Amino acid sequence: MPLRAGQGPYPCSRLYLRWPDDTKGSGTAELAAAHRDLLLFRLVYFDLHLTYDHFLCVASSDPVPHIELKRLPLCTIPMVLPPFFKEDTVEPMTTHRWFLSNTVGLVRGSSPGHEDEFVLAQLASITNTPGTHDLKEAEVCVLRSRVSATDDEGKWELQKIPIQHKEHQYWRLDDWSTSAVTTFNNLICWICYYTGGILFYDVFAETPRISYLRLPTHNRPLYRERGFLEVNRSICVTDGGDALKYTSVVRTDDRLCGPLEHREGYRIIADILKTTEIADMEWVREPIVTASEFWRHNTSERLPRDAVPEYPLVSMHDPSIIYFLLSEEEEKINKVSVVTMDMVTNKMISVFPYIKGEEDLYGEDADMVQEKSHLLKSFLTSEFPKFLNLK
Repeated sequence: MPLRAGQGPYPCSRLYLRWPDDTKGSGTAELAAAHRDLLLFRLVYFDLHLTYDHFLCVASSDPVPHIELKRLPLCTIPMVLPPFFKEDTVEPMTTHRWFLSNTVGLVRGSSPGHEDEFVLAQLASITNTPGTHDLKEAEVCVLRSRVSATDDEGKWELQKIPIQHKEHQYWRLDDWSTSAVTTFNNLICWICYYTGGILFYDVFAETPRISYLRLPTHNRPLYRERGFLEVNRSICVTDGGDALKYTSVVRTDDRLCGPLEHREGYRIIADILKTTEIADMEWVREPIVTASEFWRHNTSERLPRDAVPEYPLVSMHDPSIIYFLLSEEEEKINKVSVVTMDMVTNKMISVFPYIKGEEDLYGEDADMVQEKSHLLKSFLTSEFPKFLNLK
């Protein structure tokens, strides 16, 4: 279970989760979300239908360093599926709720009066506001509870929240498909790289609010790529939590992944989200970096010329530092490294082996290596407590 730490000597950490032997069915566990000192685990198993059990992992140093794992209440609110085609006249179908990847966000309160609160929110769907054609609303399934609560405390509720957007931007929400989710201050951010937008959910507002912001329009993806866009895109919280940075790795050979074609390269395009004097938000473009500039400052042994930096992740503290995964194809499994790049000097700061190669097939991480070597995923960001990094 990969997790990117906010501090410490290494850019990423591995978590090992072992469930009791009597766990129901043949469930699979996944790290679903993270914020500050909270981690959200999800156990998915089949019991007449798919069941999603959520567990909150709380890291604390008071009175001594320790972690707690708390089971959250099961969500029993059904999901209503709209007709597949807009012109269909069949009745909507009701089904057990699905918690798909990248639809669930987690936020721990930090403002006065909310320090012990956390919110778990699923973006279930976006539909037209009844009686309108240009107003949209989001269906959000929400669990609000206390960090210090006991197991199964809290209650799920369903909210229908109007989406605030600028005039004539409503059509961009028609084909929304959530690609990623992150937490920015007290806002849960659902991101769609395909249509190019972010939904900001103001969790602790007196009246729940969701607003839409368009992403910069560079390198709009092809339709066939829409399910794999996290390979070369990311939106990360940085600058100590005060900014969002949107990073894209744009290949010149039009391939989504794999080794570069001969004489081809890539560009790294980044935009920082700034707040203006009128309390509005706008994207500010940073200088574009090309593969040639990377190659000029780094040897081919450290930065192979046919390997493309993937899964960009910006440092939580320094916007100029970006971590990339660098995958090199080998016969049995791919060799994967985490490289740390300074985007001002274009020099590589460090290389950290994530998957060393065939030798890892026989170590304690063999199961993870077998799965992740060819099916990499983005890392989750977290202010991981230092005491958990101790051996």
